[in-house]
Amino acid sequence: MSDFNADLFVKLFSKLSLALGVTPEPNKELATLLDGDAPRRRGDLQLAAGQDNPQFLLAILNPGQYIPLDLNLGNIDDLYALSILFNPVPQFSWVYKPAASTVSNSYSSILDYKEAPLTSLTPEQKKKVADAEKVLADYKDDYDKYQGEYWVALDAFDAATATARNGGAPVPPSLGLKLQAAKRNWDGLGHRAKVDSATAVLAELEALEPSSFWYRLRERYDAGTKTASLGSNFQANGFSPPYQSWLGDKGWTQFTFDQKDMDNQQRSELISAGGGLDVSYGIFRVSGEGSYEEDSKFVKIKETELKFSAKLMRVAIDRGWMNPLVLSSRAWRWLEGSPVYGTVLSTGGDVFGDVNPTGEMTVIPTAAILCKDLKVEGRFEDTLVEEMNRIIQANGSVGIGPFSISGRFNMENHSGSAKGTIANNGIAAPDLQMIALICQVLPKLPDPDPSLPWPAA
Repeated sequence: MSDFNADLFVKLFSKLSLALGVTPEPNKELATLLDGDAPRRRGDLQLAAGQDNPQFLLAILNPGQYIPLDLNLGNIDDLYALSILFNPVPQFSWVYKPAASTVSNSYSSILDYKEAPLTSLTPEQKKKVADAEKVLADYKDDYDKYQGEYWVALDAFDAATATARNGGAPVPPSLGLKLQAAKRNWDGLGHRAKVDSATAVLAELEALEPSSFWYRLRERYDAGTKTASLGSNFQANGFSPPYQSWLGDKGWTQFTFDQKDMDNQQRSELISAGGGLDVSYGIFRVSGEGSYEEDSKFVKIKETELKFSAKLMRVAIDRGWMNPLVLSSRAWRWLEGSPVYGTVLSTGGDVFGDVNPTGEMTVIPTAAILCKDLKVEGRFEDTLVEEMNRIIQANGSVGIGPFSISGRFNMENHSGSAKGTIANNGIAAPDLQMIALICQVLPKLPDPDPSLPWPAA
C-alpha cells in the first residue's frame, strides 16, 4: 500500500526535475522553437567535454537551507561563507546527502598528485589552442550573459510544459517567443558557435601540452584561493546570476504543484539514484536545531489536497579557480607512491541504467535551485498546526518536503533565523532558501588513456 507522504514528495521531486529540464522528455514544440537544436541546459558543453551523453542529477534538500539576505561579497568573510556553502560534494542520490569530500579538496589533489603523459603539441595544434583561447578571451563574457538569459527563458518554458502535461493550463505562446528570442541572442550576440567550437578544441588538445597546461591550472587555482579574516583558506566561487540579483524580482520562474500534478505526474527516473525513502518518512520534518542533525523526526499527514506555489531561480556555480574539463580528461593519472595513489574519485554512474557509482566525487554541483515566496494552500489538522507552531516558537526548524518553513542559518559572521507561518488553511515561507542542486554525473575518474605515452614505472 502506497504512503501519501512519500508519494507527495516523490511527485513533487518528479515535477521539479521535469520543470528544471533535468529529466527532459521529447518535445516537438520545443524542437521547432529551437530550429531543431537539442535544448542546451546547465552549461552542458563546458562541463561535459569528453563525454558523449552527459547526465545530470537533481539532488533535492529535505528540507531547504535558508540563505541570509544581507551578504556583501566584497567582504572576504561573506564571500567565504557563500563559497563554502556550495563546496561539499553530494552523494549520488536524489535526496541530498553530503559526501566526505569537497570539490576544492578533490580538485587540489589532482593538481598536486597527477602524472601527465609524455606528450607535446605540434606547431599546428599549438596554433589551434592559441586561437581557441583568444576566442574565449574575446567572447566568453557575452556568451555567459546570453546563455544565462536563455536558461531563464527555457526554465519558464519547461515549468509551463510540466504543468500542461499534467492537465494544467497550456503553455502560453509568449514563453515560446521569449525562448526563441533568447536563443537568437545567444547564437548571435553571444557568439555561441565560436565559443562552443573553441571549448571543444581546448578539451581535445590543451592537456596534451602538460608542461604549460598544469602550470596554468595551478596559477589559476592559487589566484582563486583567498584567506578569510580568521585565517581559513578557501576557493572563491562566483554565481550567475550574481548574489544581488537573488534579492530582486528579475529571473524568477513560477512553479506550482496541485492535485492535478499529484494525480498525473509520472515518477522520475532519477529516483533510482541512491535508494528510496525511509518507511518512516513524513512530508513534515522537524528538529530542535537548524541542521536537522539532532532531534530530527518526520511527521506524517493524512491524505489531503494541497497546492504548492513558489518562485524558483537557477543559479550557476562559477568556479573560476577550476578547469572542469580536467574531470573528463583522460590525459592524467595518479602518481605512483603519492598519498592518493589508487584513490577512485568515481567509478562512473548511469542514472537511467541504474548504475550507482562509488568514489569520493561521483557528481559535481553545477547549479543551485533557489526558492522564495513559498505558499501551500490546503487543510491541516489542528493538532498538527499546534505542534508545528510550538516548534517554531521555540526557535526549532520545520520543513515540508524540499521547502523550509522555519529554520536557522549559521554562516561566517551571519547567524539568524527565518520564520514562515503555518495555519489550518495553509503555509507561507517568503524568505530566500536553497532547495536543490543540479549535479553533473562524472565519468570514471581517473581514467587514463592507455594509448598515451606514460612515464615508465
